[in-house]
Amino acid sequence: MLLLLLPLLWEGSLCQRLEVPPSVTVQEGMCAQVPCTFNTDELRLYYHESIYGFWFREGSDISRNLPVAASERNLRVEPQAQGRFHLIGNTKMNNCSLRITDARFTDRGRYFFVVRGSYRHSYRNQQLYVNVTDFIQRPDISIPEMLELGKPVTLNCTFPWACGENRPLKFSWMGAALSSKPQISEASSSSMLSFIPQHHHHGANLTCHVTFPGSSLSSERTVQLHVSYAVQNVTITMALDNRTTVFDPGNSSALVVQEGRSLHLLCAANSNPPATLSWILGDQTLLSSKPSEDGVLHLDLPHLGPADGGNYTCLVQHPLGSKDVSLSISVQYSPRIISRSCLWLKEGLSCTCSIQAEPAPSLLWSVEGKPVELNSSSDTSQVTLISSGPWANSSLRVKVDGVPNITVSCEGKNPHGTRTLLFQLLPDRPMPSHMSPKNMILGILFGAGATSLLALCLLLLLKMLRKKSVVAAAEATMEEVEDETRPSCIDLYPISPAADTALAPVAPGNAAPDELHYACLNFEEAKARENHGSTDPLTEYSEIKFQ
Repeated sequence: MLLLLLPLLWEGSLCQRLEVPPSVTVQEGMCAQVPCTFNTDELRLYYHESIYGFWFREGSDISRNLPVAASERNLRVEPQAQGRFHLIGNTKMNNCSLRITDARFTDRGRYFFVVRGSYRHSYRNQQLYVNVTDFIQRPDISIPEMLELGKPVTLNCTFPWACGENRPLKFSWMGAALSSKPQISEASSSSMLSFIPQHHHHGANLTCHVTFPGSSLSSERTVQLHVSYAVQNVTITMALDNRTTVFDPGNSSALVVQEGRSLHLLCAANSNPPATLSWILGDQTLLSSKPSEDGVLHLDLPHLGPADGGNYTCLVQHPLGSKDVSLSISVQYSPRIISRSCLWLKEGLSCTCSIQAEPAPSLLWSVEGKPVELNSSSDTSQVTLISSGPWANSSLRVKVDGVPNITVSCEGKNPHGTRTLLFQLLPDRPMPSHMSPKNMILGILFGAGATSLLALCLLLLLKMLRKKSVVAAAEATMEEVEDETRPSCIDLYPISPAADTALAPVAPGNAAPDELHYACLNFEEAKARENHGSTDPLTEYSEIKFQ
């Protein structure tokens, strides 16, 4: 009965199963491992007998051709597959797993599994397709994401085997991190390289090259080095009227620019990672940047004015340290009058004048066209001057009797122009200092009433005969009042207090603070000056007040 069953088993009449992937892909020279199992039901009858497993190429005659892999090492296999195809599964445990090492393009094709012994079966209907592709595997380099400047580092180059192999390879290093020639190591499973990162290493490439001994295969991987370092240098570039220059921090002199011109500043810093840049004027931050790859920050200063002058600082902030570079800019402009005042005091005339200019202006007082020397002190006049940067503040005191016909001027001058402030008083006749607007108005009203009453009486007494004389007298009086060729103290001009109280002299203690003061003023030839160059003198006219 047993003899009758053997042929049936060989023909595979019983249910047979083989579980194996339909295909596997392996790179040339690399390894692939294929899991495989087959059914165990039929083998239970032959558990005490020897069972052998084989892998054959498609189209092979299993009775005459050699397999590519066998479960026993002493069994013969194809010479081309010897040592490269391995049946690693235990057939008694229903395992038919296959491993292929050092794959070749000639290995491409289909393979089927065969069981031999007391129990025999060929799984031709469930074949495995092996696909061999070009070699593209590359080595791995273990490297920190960021190298620290001056801190030693060791890099390791390994080759990732697919099947856990550890075959010896020949490694070589090439790149800027090497002090001289490429470093070549003996055959090993990995290679290490140690060096100290420097500035020139940042952005440089480093390559690990792998060669397979006894083979034409080779591979390599290249990495770019990233070295972290603090700010190395900060430069300021200036562009003025299409002329670009680089600022020298060792030059202590200021950059001189005339008012109205435009200036472009550029700050550049070299660091890794990139730093944050800011432009600061005095204690005010004008502009800031986010960390960027280029590490530059632009600042445009169009139409420069006096407020744009000062100390400009480019501040570079970095986790490893910050730096800054400062540039002083001097905006030059002609003199301008900031404040002025002139008052009549009991002891005479007191005037103040404040002028601003860059470079700092010279200031000269003149009385009736005659200059009054600085810090001079005499019985008739006294001049004082206080200067601070572009400002010049000066005061003049002149002792005079009564209210004379007088002209006082304050002149500011620098290389870019001249500015003159002129005080003029041309009174018709002196006005008592105790006369107030209320008293003057009451006097005028009283005089007008008395004149009207007298005229009425004369009309009643002299009637029509005297009427012509009265009318003639009245017309003569009107002509005298309406004569504008000479100003009269009856024509009153209210003068408000000085605008700049800080520079005006202090009024005497017996004067009312809110009292309006009146003066007869005649500003002759006070015409507006138009279309003059910046170097021509400019004249301004101001008031003289009674105190």
